[in-house]
Amino acid sequence: MSWRTAAWESSASTSGLGSRRTRPEAPRTAMRSLTFSDDKDNEQEWVPGGPTDAPGAFLAFIDRHRTDDNALFCITDERDEGLVLWLDHGIVARVTGGQDPRTEFRLVNAGDFRKLAFMFIRGGFVKLGRYGPWWPDVPSAMRTQLRFDFDRSVLRRTHPRELCRRLAVLTHIDGREPTTVAGFTHYGFGDGSGDSVDGWFAADGRGLVVTFDRGSPLASIDAQARAALYDGVPPDLLALVRDMQQPGSTIRTSSHPNGGRLVAGTGIFTYSGPCMMSEGLLVRLQEDRLDVEDAQVGRLLERFLALEDFTPTAVAQAAPWWSDDDIARGFAAAAALSGERSLTAPLDRDAVDRFCRIWADSGYNDPWGVHYVLFDCRTLEEAGEARDELLSLIQALGLERVDAPAGAGSGEVWVRSDPRIDAELGHWA
Repeated sequence: MSWRTAAWESSASTSGLGSRRTRPEAPRTAMRSLTFSDDKDNEQEWVPGGPTDAPGAFLAFIDRHRTDDNALFCITDERDEGLVLWLDHGIVARVTGGQDPRTEFRLVNAGDFRKLAFMFIRGGFVKLGRYGPWWPDVPSAMRTQLRFDFDRSVLRRTHPRELCRRLAVLTHIDGREPTTVAGFTHYGFGDGSGDSVDGWFAADGRGLVVTFDRGSPLASIDAQARAALYDGVPPDLLALVRDMQQPGSTIRTSSHPNGGRLVAGTGIFTYSGPCMMSEGLLVRLQEDRLDVEDAQVGRLLERFLALEDFTPTAVAQAAPWWSDDDIARGFAAAAALSGERSLTAPLDRDAVDRFCRIWADSGYNDPWGVHYVLFDCRTLEEAGEARDELLSLIQALGLERVDAPAGAGSGEVWVRSDPRIDAELGHWA
């Protein structure tokens, strides 16, 4: 039994949640009886009108009973509602019983425990709704927190177009050339000590980035666990790292449980939509209670993405393992071979105006300026004919539409930003 299951069952049995019949409606205010309990079967009843208010009494209860092996505390009320605090794990659960029982979780910082306890004392289960998001189980809450953490990374904020430009330069500096097979161009570089970055991208920005860092806790996992890191990667992207005929000099491979070889990685990042960690990586980080930084995407790749001015001088300072001559040749070779489509050619004025009008009515830019998000949370029916017009405009303008994230509305449309459109949107905001 996991500690999460044991903690929840202990808190439920201690508090009586779900075991009592639904009581008559009572006002959701602090003027109701409460029960404080912990993981060691200690209990205290609190009733209105006593010498100590409810928040003070609960904090005093924690102070009396908290020990190294007792950090789970619970408040329950007359309505079969409760709040469970795992102080050592940064987890809170809100519980309601009765005819529609629910248990929902969220991850919190240390300062949030007191705030959520006070809000529950004041108003019960419903009062906590505004302090979400709340999730149906602890694993979901932990994976969501990991996604939020990754959203703050430089990789998440970097447009695939700029990422590919920098990867091309770094590949040339490392003494190799980007190679294109079946529509995907492979970039890759290393630091000479066994750590590496590899990326595969199509012309429309769809792609996959795999990083390997020898210092990562994930560097020494077995073949089955390594293959599981790729769970959730779309089949066309997964095919890029399976059974490569001629792996590049930076690529480290391992055996696959089902036969063949697989590119070994400690960080797996997909670009079928917005840049995301693979579901398999998220699950592994969650199970091992590791932070996003433990995937080690930052040590080798983000040092180059974080450079405001991507110049030979800046790269030389960030990568002492390369010589100045190698860096100069790499920049020159990448510039000579650059075949990027022009982002300065004028677009059809009428089509641009129609796209911008739809954006102004039903769209916005994501926080990183990487995507336009249109018809957010809308169904196909709600988006209606305007969505059909939008799709035709995306094609006519040559813009890059990507898959919407999991959980998006069926009518939601994500489009990678384009500097020519950005220049026009300022007139429509």
